[in-house]
Amino acid sequence: MNILEVVRVRFAWPGKMYEFTNPNKLGLKRGDSVLVETDRGGSLVGTVMIAPRIRLARREDRELTPVVRLASDQDMKFSSVTDEFRRDVKNFFETRLKARNLGGVKLVDLEKADQGQRLILYFNSEQKKFAPRDLAIELGQRFNMRIDMRSVGVRDAARLAGGIGRCGLSLCCSTWIPDFQQISIRMAKDQGLSLDPESINGQCGRLLCCLGYEHANYVEMGLGLPKIGKKVITPIGDARVVKLDILQGKVTVRSENGEYETFSSSEVKRKFGPGGGAQPHEDETDNEPPDASEDNS
Repeated sequence: MNILEVVRVRFAWPGKMYEFTNPNKLGLKRGDSVLVETDRGGSLVGTVMIAPRIRLARREDRELTPVVRLASDQDMKFSSVTDEFRRDVKNFFETRLKARNLGGVKLVDLEKADQGQRLILYFNSEQKKFAPRDLAIELGQRFNMRIDMRSVGVRDAARLAGGIGRCGLSLCCSTWIPDFQQISIRMAKDQGLSLDPESINGQCGRLLCCLGYEHANYVEMGLGLPKIGKKVITPIGDARVVKLDILQGKVTVRSENGEYETFSSSEVKRKFGPGGGAQPHEDETDNEPPDASEDNS
């Protein structure tokens, strides 16, 4: 049985945590700055978020790279990016884009690696045909550094920008979410939310990450409720479901004469078959085609 000592490290960008091995048995603790080898080659400075721990080795651990050592003052100096340098890179980046008549390309962030010898540029591009190679060569000549251009998605760009969400709190992506999860329009439907893009989209223009937080609970609580649009039998006669309050177990219906009433789920039975009759809606087995997921990456 093989065991492995691993440590979780977070980098300045894009704020995610990654696992690294600790072959030198360094006495690391949360908050320590360390120099690590990256899976793309070279070194990078990061911050320990979870101290070393022992666990069983997995097959995918063969891809893990090691923590080299604690970062020195010199490492920190080489990896730091001043506001002036950041501004110079951004101005040159935008100038060269204009010279090429390229729109829809935005510099998201940058960081130094390999003790200041390599510059990693994160960009977002709406142009699928954008080839960053020539631009990387010009940037390398201008700043006398090796340039690594990496394309990122709109959600990562929103994570960097930060801001306040519609809930009145700081954006989850810029404060605590370690990784983005897949969100689908079905999650909004299951929770009875308006499908207006302004209501369910975040600042990145994609579906709100928080749609997934309580989705499983809504699905479980909604199992005993009829679907919107279905015909049901109620105390006022036959009607059609127009609204659901999943949390309170309420069903709002429109009767055949156009009246709207709200009942508890126990007062509503599903209309069963073309000839009438009824059975409890808990047995409802209507099948609907699954909604296509909208991947927020």
